[in-house]
Amino acid sequence: MSMNTLFIEGPIQTGKSTLIRKVLREVFGQNLSGVAGFTSQRITDSDSNLLGFRLAPAAADLSITANPADMDNVFKYFTPNGSRTDMNVFETIGIKRIKEAFAAVKEGHAKIVLLDEIGGHELASSAFRSELYKLLDSDVPCIGVVKSLSNAQHMDPSILTLNKELHNKLTVVAEFDEFESRLRFFLNQFIL
Repeated sequence: MSMNTLFIEGPIQTGKSTLIRKVLREVFGQNLSGVAGFTSQRITDSDSNLLGFRLAPAAADLSITANPADMDNVFKYFTPNGSRTDMNVFETIGIKRIKEAFAAVKEGHAKIVLLDEIGGHELASSAFRSELYKLLDSDVPCIGVVKSLSNAQHMDPSILTLNKELHNKLTVVAEFDEFESRLRFFLNQFIL
C-alpha cells in the first residue's frame, strides 16, 4: 500500500468521481489547474443512454452527449449486440497521459495525478500496466477511482487477478465520508 495514493471504490454510478471533482475544484478551481491525468468520460445519447466511455483529460466533463463514432479515444462501445473494448486507446493515449502526468508533476506544472478510473480492462495491457505501476510506485501523489473487487467479479478471471494486485498497491477507501475527509487531509499534506 502506497502512502502517496488515495482511491475510492464503490458501486457503479454512486458519485465517486463527482465527489473527487467537488473537492478538487475547491482546491484547484473550476478548470482543475494543477491536476494532471485522465478521466473515463461517459458518452451518452440525448436520452442519457450510455453509449461508451472515452479516455479524456483529467479536467474534462464526466459525461458528454455525442456519437462515439465521431470522437477520439473511445475505449468502450456499447451496442445492442454487446460491448467492445479498444485496447489500443490504453496502449497509446493511456500510456501517453500517464507519462505526461508524471512529467507534469515532476516539472512543477501539476501538483497531483487523477486516475479516474483504473482497475478494469486496461490492466490486460502489460504496457499500460507497466507505466501505471511506475507512476504508482513513484513519489507522485495520485488520487482517483478504482474498480472495486465486487464490480470486477464479472470480468475475465485474469483481469480480476490484476485488479487484486492493483488494490495491493493503493490506499483504497470505500466509505464516502471517510474518503472525503482523507482526501482533504491528503491534499493538505501533499499539495498545500
